[in-house]
This record gives sequence, C-alpha cells and structure tokens, in this order.
Amino acid sequence: MGMHTVFVYGTLRKGQPNRAVMEPYLVADLGEGQIRGAMYDLGPFPAVSLEEDGVVTGEWVRVTDEGLARLDRLESYPRFYDRAIVSDTANGLRGWVYCMKKRRVDGYARVENGDWVAHQAQQAAVR
Repeated sequence: MGMHTVFVYGTLRKGQPNRAVMEPYLVADLGEGQIRGAMYDLGPFPAVSLEEDGVVTGEWVRVTDEGLARLDRLESYPRFYDRAIVSDTANGLRGWVYCMKKRRVDGYARVENGDWVAHQAQQAAVR
C-alpha cells in the first residue's frame, strides 16, 4: 500500500467540514506548515495559485493510495483542481497540493493572510 503526503489548506483541515471525508484514509497528521502561493476565497472553499507570491498556511497529512484517490474525487481532479508537488517553507516536508492556475482564480477575493481557518473566523465575526 502506497502512502502520499498532502498539504491541505481549506475544508480538509482539522475542524473543517470535509475533514471527515479524509479521516478513514489518514495514516498520519504531520503538523502545520506553510507553502508559497496565494489563496483565494471561492465562497464555500478556497483555492491556491502557485503562480503568485505569498504564504499559504495549512496542515501536512499522509494518506493511503485509496485516500489520495478519494481526495482526487472530492477535489474534482483534474477537471477542477490541478495537483502539484510543493515543499514547505519551514520544515522541509514535500508533497501534493490541490491548486489552480492563476487565470481560474481571477475575479475572486484574495485571502491576504493565506489562512482559511482564520479567514473563516474573521468572516463569521463580520456577519
């Protein structure tokens, strides 16, 4: 059985609505981390463009082959999201991230702090 390291930054993070989808395939929580890129608010979920400068905060996880296939279905890869290999800016971890080309996120609001959980809390406080 293969294992895959994945950087999750939105609805797959701890306490977020899609975390339960990933849980049965989760082999290890590898901790928080950051990658280079820009985060955008697509409404109920974020997207990351790796073509821009910025920092995206998230968590590193390790999933099984079946888990990666399940995440591919959830993220509609390759029709909606792309998948790319990224490296953490601080801890050296390396793995997959679901991302979008810059042209696909044009017109959406950038999440300047790069942290979806903090962004969601901020949005809830404004409402």
